[in-house]
Amino acid sequence: MRRRAILILAVLLLQATTGVHATSGRAIDIELITSNQGWLSNQTAEIQADLSNLPYGVVLIAEWTLQDESSEIVFQMNDTFQATGTVTTLILEAKHFYNNDTFYNVTLVVLDSSNNTLIQGTQAFAVFQNSIMPTIGNFLAFGDSLSDMGNAKNSIVNVPDVPPYWQGRFSNGEIWIEYVSDSFGVQTTIGSGTSAGDNRAFGGSQTGPGYSYVLLPNVGTQISNYFANVQSSIPSNDIISLWSGGNDFLYGTANADTIAANMETHIRQLANAGATEFIIPNLPPLEKTPEVLSRTQSQQNVIGQEVVNYNQKLSGLLVNLSGELGITVHTIDAWTIFNDILQHKEALGLTNTADAACSGGISLLPLPICSSSDTVAPNVDEYLFFDKAHPTRVMHHFIGRFAVEAIGTADTDGDGVEDEYDSCDWTEDRSTSDLEGCDWAQRDDDADGVVNGDDACQDTLLNSTVDENGCSAVQRDSDNDGLNDAIDPCPFSEGQFDHDNDGCTDEVDLDDDNDGVLDVDDECPNGFLGVHDQDLDMDGCHDDEDSDIDGDGLTNEQEEQAGTDERDTDSDDDSVNDGSDAFPTDPSEWNDADADGCGDNKDAFPLNAEECLDSDGDGVGDNEDLFPTDESEWADQDEDGIGDNSDECFLVFGTSLVPLGCPDYDGDGYGDAVDAFPQNSEEWNDSDGDGYGDNSDAFPNDSYDWNDRDNDSYGDNRDAFPFDASEWNDTDLDTVGDNQDVFPTDPTEWMDSDGDGCGDNADVWPQDPLECSDRDFDGVGDNIDAFPDSALEWLDSDGDGLGDNSDLFPNDASAKYDSDQDGIANAHDPFPNNANLDSWFDFIVRIGGVLLLVLGVAAYFFRYRQSEGQGKWDESETLVDKQGEEEHMLQTQRPTSPPPLDVFTQPPQQ
Repeated sequence: MRRRAILILAVLLLQATTGVHATSGRAIDIELITSNQGWLSNQTAEIQADLSNLPYGVVLIAEWTLQDESSEIVFQMNDTFQATGTVTTLILEAKHFYNNDTFYNVTLVVLDSSNNTLIQGTQAFAVFQNSIMPTIGNFLAFGDSLSDMGNAKNSIVNVPDVPPYWQGRFSNGEIWIEYVSDSFGVQTTIGSGTSAGDNRAFGGSQTGPGYSYVLLPNVGTQISNYFANVQSSIPSNDIISLWSGGNDFLYGTANADTIAANMETHIRQLANAGATEFIIPNLPPLEKTPEVLSRTQSQQNVIGQEVVNYNQKLSGLLVNLSGELGITVHTIDAWTIFNDILQHKEALGLTNTADAACSGGISLLPLPICSSSDTVAPNVDEYLFFDKAHPTRVMHHFIGRFAVEAIGTADTDGDGVEDEYDSCDWTEDRSTSDLEGCDWAQRDDDADGVVNGDDACQDTLLNSTVDENGCSAVQRDSDNDGLNDAIDPCPFSEGQFDHDNDGCTDEVDLDDDNDGVLDVDDECPNGFLGVHDQDLDMDGCHDDEDSDIDGDGLTNEQEEQAGTDERDTDSDDDSVNDGSDAFPTDPSEWNDADADGCGDNKDAFPLNAEECLDSDGDGVGDNEDLFPTDESEWADQDEDGIGDNSDECFLVFGTSLVPLGCPDYDGDGYGDAVDAFPQNSEEWNDSDGDGYGDNSDAFPNDSYDWNDRDNDSYGDNRDAFPFDASEWNDTDLDTVGDNQDVFPTDPTEWMDSDGDGCGDNADVWPQDPLECSDRDFDGVGDNIDAFPDSALEWLDSDGDGLGDNSDLFPNDASAKYDSDQDGIANAHDPFPNNANLDSWFDFIVRIGGVLLLVLGVAAYFFRYRQSEGQGKWDESETLVDKQGEEEHMLQTQRPTSPPPLDVFTQPPQQ
């Protein structure tokens, strides 16, 4: 198919917030945007480029290049433009470039007039071939969660959660099968078990028979239930989608042979029931899903290889079954599609192809899905995977596009005629085409070899020779003189006029007026027709038509306007013929070398047609001199009314006074280049460079301050109290100004109510000038506290060094303690530890009494023993002997170690 790319470049003139001069130092930026990451081949792809901070007022070059997947240049174009403001937007519209590749890159390079690159950017996008889908009766789908439109959600399993999932799909929007269904023009509804419905796919299912996890019907069961409960046969115009196997690898047998065998069983069962057309995708690279990426590298390798093995087996199986069963199988190479998408993710607007858009994934069943409490990434449409195994709605949309390409028949230009039968490439969108795919402009109704759109002669006779416009000699009037070429003696006369209407235009006719005088000698070659004899100046023009009867070089009309005689060749008698006299009525002037209407005799610039006088004598003529009465000025290139000689910015329009003639955006008289505040008419200088203009800056020479709200002559930035005119410093940072802070260098103090030099915060007695501290916290100031470091004492009345609270004799400096508490101080008590003895006299009396008692008792016993006699003595000896025996027994029975501790906690034995 012949291809031709058509480009349209549009520059949108967007109002800029401020003009950008060519010398602006701001960084140039570029952003390329496409409103659609996936175009159809018959659509016009639109790429928008937003360019920021381009040089202003200069010619720039936009160089656009479109490349396909193999980096071959599909088209390239250049165009010139100028920046329109801070942001300049260029829009590229491209059509008729699709060449069977899916992914394309557009690169924009912006060059200056010297071909230096200023900025460049690239935007990737995808183009899918427009297809014509076959007409079908119904669209049946069997499979797993990739095709489930809500069966699992509608079942007792009630998964997945909505939200984050969308209406029971295992994604955040419509899935691929719905795009395909829409392309077929049919409506597909869910159904499982005994309920009707065309979409029987069930999330979590595997390829075999029976159920997964007791509750999830596998593909074999889906098919059996459909035949048992909905219909037992399949009409031949129905198409079947069969996509399964992913769960087998992720959570099942992971055996390529078993899965392929299961798929063969299903295809045969469906074909035996009447199915003739299938859509069967292979498996994508499961090892690249977040679910498998979370596993070990060894597990990833095994699954990856097994998927490749299965896809190879499936491919061969489908070829064999197509021939054996006479069925049509539309294969969708999901493995290649996913890998292509991973390689060209930018073209589809994807930024994350490895992670799940929703975090979490804890489920009652071992399915890689999220729950209602899980967080979904805000840019979910830039993710390939919604959860750990399922694509996002955007990815499903692209899978659907690839599926439609695989199923449908190519109609690249979208004219409704398949490419194989389309005789006209790139029929314009929305135009009406015939059965051969050609619209009126593409057809050749008169069979002259020129299509209608280019044919200027629609009804050329058959077998006529035509020109590039489709016109034969009879139809042509090549010189547009009203005579067709077949009868025109000069058919290719290029002129538009034929004075004598002889068929030859004046450009080729040697005697246009047929007056017998060849045009080369005839002053009136298009004059009166025929021969004439009234000609005063004998110039070949009849006087009645002669515009210059006397032949002096001035026309009759000019003679009348100039006031000269049309029959006198020198009206002012200056010896110069009127026709040669630039001033035929002025005898003082006759020449005007520069033809400026100013005679050479008075013309200060006789060879300059633009000038005559030089009023100020500056060497520049008054016409060119924009300041004709000012000898110091003559030019104003920027047209700002200020002469270039005194204009400091003579190439840029400006009205500033300082410097003179420069741009002054705010109109304050100071040019933008020297105006510290070019957009503020109230300010222009910033002497201290603090960002505040001198006019409003209370401290124009102090870069640290600019405002003084309390008018205390201290700037707010260094004024610790900007709203208090009585304060400005706070040396100790205690929030109390130094002026009223009694202790300006002590952050812990600021008041001294009693004026004792001790701050109120530390002064225990802030109203008592005689006291400040109380180190021992006894409530008595240190100044009068005899014991300032003891909280137990504060007075020493007798001055003996012992506080009154401890001194039992507070008024006796010689006495302090009374150990025996007998009321007599130790210092005066000879027996300080005996309360019964207060003096040596008491001691002697008590000792004497004891001695008398002992002597009395001794005398009594002495007399007693004498009266008892010897018997008592013997008995006493016996008693002594018995006591000796008892003592001996006690010694021999004495324990050798201490008793256990718990013996003292037990009650005594009775």
